[in-house]
Amino acid sequence: MIGHEPKELLRTLLNDYKMPATSLSKITGISEQVILDFANGENIQPAITQTEMINLIDLVGLLVIGVPSTDANERVSAITQALTDEFGIPVETISLFSNLECEDIEEFMKENSSLSIEKRYSLAVTVLFLHYIFKR
Repeated sequence: MIGHEPKELLRTLLNDYKMPATSLSKITGISEQVILDFANGENIQPAITQTEMINLIDLVGLLVIGVPSTDANERVSAITQALTDEFGIPVETISLFSNLECEDIEEFMKENSSLSIEKRYSLAVTVLFLHYIFKR
């Protein structure tokens, strides 16, 4: 994260966003103690691989910088796009699961505020659940 110290971002995640180190450990596979040591400024290079370090820093950056700076509609649109691009799920399939018209979803992908709150909610719940299933 250019311009952001990873240890500071991790401390922000732990302290300001109340993310438990235990949860980060479960998500990353890095021990809770190593995560806490990193947050406290200790050298953790011998304890984890370079790939693990990069993945931890990327995750922390996404959580502390990416989530707050991205509007919820943009996130839903990005996840919908990932389903179609990454998994090849047709918009028609997403529309059938969410009980929305294909045109509604296609328009939402172009203009995030095009759907009513109710339709956005239906789309969001559907695409988040599908994404969760496919990423498992």
